[in-house]
Amino acid sequence: MIADDSKVVRVKTGRLLGTQRYQVVMAEDGLDAAQQIKAALPDVLITDVDMPGMSGLQLTRQLRANAATARLPIIMVTSDSEQLRGEADAAGVDVLLGKPYPEEQLIAHIQRLANSQGSA
Repeated sequence: MIADDSKVVRVKTGRLLGTQRYQVVMAEDGLDAAQQIKAALPDVLITDVDMPGMSGLQLTRQLRANAATARLPIIMVTSDSEQLRGEADAAGVDVLLGKPYPEEQLIAHIQRLANSQGSA
């Protein structure tokens, strides 16, 4: 799942993941993502930090507090990664990527996180 309030980011990331044969679900913000995750748990969540309604950090905290979603791998993408690192770690983010990031780095993180979920 990709949760980002920027349609451009959702489309670009979705296309990238589509070329890797991933099924991609899009959410327009944290609230939309939370609702969709209640209905169907994705393998990995890629979320922006700053979104209206519910930020990526708020979404992460909510997911970590729920036993059904506590182990969902979460990749957070942000433009101010150093300032946010401590807060993201405390919230339970698995991977924090700074913008811009190499596309192959995102794919490698997704593959690693998805594989570790499958063996858990």
